[in-house]
Amino acid sequence: MIVLFNVLLFIIVLFGLILLYIVIYSCKIFYKMEPEVAKYMRTERKPGSLDVHPTMDAMILSYEIEVQILGAKENIIHGEKKSLKKIIELPLHSRSDCHALAREVINQCDIIHHSRLAEVEQIIYYLKKRKLHGGLKGPSKIEAIKGSFIPILITGDGDKAIDKGSHHEANYNNLSDYIDLLYEGMAEKIKGAHSIQFLARVPENLEALSKNETLISALGRVLREDWKRSISLSTHLVFTFFCFSVYSCFHEVILKCKVGSICMDIIDHELRRYDKWKAELEGSEAPSDIPIVKKPCPSSASMSEIPRSRIPEPVRPKSGNFSDTNIKAALEGSIYDDLTTSMESIDDKRLTTEQKVKRFRTLVRKQEHLLRVAYYLLLNIAEDETVEEKMSKRNIVGLLVKALDRDNDDLLILVVTFLKKLSIMQCNKDAMASYNIVDKLPKTLESNSVDLVHLTLKLLFNLSFDGKLRNQIVDTGLLPRIVSLMGDDRHQEIVLKLLYHLSYDDDTKDHFIDCFGLIIDMLLLNVANESDKTMIALCVNLASHPPIAQQMVKNNRMQSLVMRGFTYQDGLIMKMLRNISDCVCTAASFIEFVGDIAKAVVESKDPDFVRECIGILGNLHLPDLDWAEIFKHFDMTSWIKDMLSTNSTDPELILHVIIFLGTTSADEGCAKLICESGIVNVLIDLLKVHQEDDEIVLQIVYVFHVILWHECNIEHLSEKTDAPAYLIDLLQDNNKAIRKICNMCLNTISEHNKVWADRIRIEKFRQHNAQWLQMVDSQQLEPEDEDEDELPPYLNTEYLSTAVVPPLSDLNEMQDDDILAEKDLEYDYLTNGHDDNDTQILDDYDGEGI
Repeated sequence: MIVLFNVLLFIIVLFGLILLYIVIYSCKIFYKMEPEVAKYMRTERKPGSLDVHPTMDAMILSYEIEVQILGAKENIIHGEKKSLKKIIELPLHSRSDCHALAREVINQCDIIHHSRLAEVEQIIYYLKKRKLHGGLKGPSKIEAIKGSFIPILITGDGDKAIDKGSHHEANYNNLSDYIDLLYEGMAEKIKGAHSIQFLARVPENLEALSKNETLISALGRVLREDWKRSISLSTHLVFTFFCFSVYSCFHEVILKCKVGSICMDIIDHELRRYDKWKAELEGSEAPSDIPIVKKPCPSSASMSEIPRSRIPEPVRPKSGNFSDTNIKAALEGSIYDDLTTSMESIDDKRLTTEQKVKRFRTLVRKQEHLLRVAYYLLLNIAEDETVEEKMSKRNIVGLLVKALDRDNDDLLILVVTFLKKLSIMQCNKDAMASYNIVDKLPKTLESNSVDLVHLTLKLLFNLSFDGKLRNQIVDTGLLPRIVSLMGDDRHQEIVLKLLYHLSYDDDTKDHFIDCFGLIIDMLLLNVANESDKTMIALCVNLASHPPIAQQMVKNNRMQSLVMRGFTYQDGLIMKMLRNISDCVCTAASFIEFVGDIAKAVVESKDPDFVRECIGILGNLHLPDLDWAEIFKHFDMTSWIKDMLSTNSTDPELILHVIIFLGTTSADEGCAKLICESGIVNVLIDLLKVHQEDDEIVLQIVYVFHVILWHECNIEHLSEKTDAPAYLIDLLQDNNKAIRKICNMCLNTISEHNKVWADRIRIEKFRQHNAQWLQMVDSQQLEPEDEDEDELPPYLNTEYLSTAVVPPLSDLNEMQDDDILAEKDLEYDYLTNGHDDNDTQILDDYDGEGI
């Protein structure tokens, strides 16, 4: 009985221990599933198919979520999978932009990869079309969409990557098996690279893949050694590295394997091979096989050349004897087999012409998939300026310009985007110019792809900063096409900026004559409160061209421009009108607006607006205008005195006011009014303040010259002002134009005032012979006879001693201007009459050029 009790007790204790062990083990499992140890939990979301909702304006996203509990050594302890669906509602209406809405969906939903943009856009387009036709009766028609959909992500074999169900499943747990395949024959390498590619397309896998040194090393090695053997293999491998290039944090993986350099070699090889295929198809002479890419420096050289003696290890004979069987086995699956029996060639006499064309199209389609991925990878890693500089040194521009000859819009969009990025650097822009890039852009500008056209316009805008390239753009005949795109709201902003650059040069303005009517009409039809400044700036440049200025004043455009400028007090529109008024053929069109402009000058408080208005009045050299009446009616003399007397006035405004006085002084009544109002004395004060500004001094002296045209004003100017004295001082100015006008003014004063005539003669003599007089004074020579009745010089000895003696070259100039006649012993400098060309003296000094 005691023995039975002991046995029973032993069984109970043993059962208790087993139960306790089970409880402890369960606790360990649950403990590892607690949130505090989440580093042992891995969650993956794998997106699946996209479909349209049968009744709502929405799309249905199917995806799978997998949760795995990992041990300390990443062993899977527990895992669960669950299939879910997500409904994405869309705000659709008749004007919805499918492309923009698709981008918004992808940005908001992180489950959908950006590579599925085209698929999402196609579904949105279908939903929009269904909505416009009153809804869909019956089941979903997504099958019809998928039948016409060509996705962005294409495998190297040219198969459509529509859904995971249409290709083999790639499991992350089998990664080691995929790596092993990279060490086998070509077929196995393509299969392994294909599987790794699909793993890399899942963003959640990239971090783990990047840390797998065995994988990265194998991918880099196979790409370096075997990229020439198969387009499919190259596409899978480059696409895998492209997935890493999407994120900046993984760029180190790409740079470590020198994938960028290999990609440039791949692109170069494929572009030259395309030329060879095309020549074979057309039966023409094969083009030169000179590489476009420059050789890298030794430190960064890529090992992209295929070893000539490479024989795969599994088929290498163990003995040194090669029988026919051994040779056949050695070459089977090797590099030589790929190079001799590959389908990547159309040089086969057994093929008919139609078969060659079909094979050529297939090869081109595969090749363009590879080029797109390679270019995209290079574009992504080029965000590093150092990497971009290395690409430029290896002639990435040559590869991109060469690709502009292709017809694939998706490839061209990528190439033009890359060129636009590179074109901001001077060295790259010069390289593009050397390849005549402008001659290749008309085709892309005529494309049906809106994105390609827009990117081409941006590239042209970057290139238009160079004067030679601007001329090429115009000479190539792109201007009419560019102007025609201005009516499209998607392109209008960049088109206006490009046209503004093209309007810089006077030689190109003739090409705007035929299309300028559209530009000015668009400006007038713009009913916004604030005009488009870029469009007005373009018109400002073009308004300085007389034929275009004549178009601006036709069809009542002049009245509309003036009304618009006054309504909004727009200084830019008034600047455009000022350029129009500067043309002789259009100045008369402003006669009916002179009163309104003069009133605006006096009353407006906007300095920019006033400056342009006074500039317009200063350009109106019209004999029919009664400037005296205008001055009296608007009391402009007081306004002018206030403007010229205020120290805070903008010097540019002061200059325009002085030019305006020079224009109005041609009217005798207005010139008299200017003299009587004391404006002349204000101008003399300005000479003191702005004596270093040659333009202001020249315009003031010109005002004196025009006032002296009228005999009634000569006495006032010579006797009641100090103008003659300052004119004498300015005879030795360094500016030739100033000296010439001063000389003519003094000649006019000398003819009508005998007192000033003698003094002017003596001062001219002293200034002309200043060098000789200085030499005499230095030798302390005394004059033999001195006439006591000789008129004393106007300027004292102190002035003469400090006067700047002009160089001999200036003396010769003065002789050429008939200031001095060496034949005349009395040095008579007076001339009779007025110069017929007086009104043309200031052609180069009237106002500011735009």
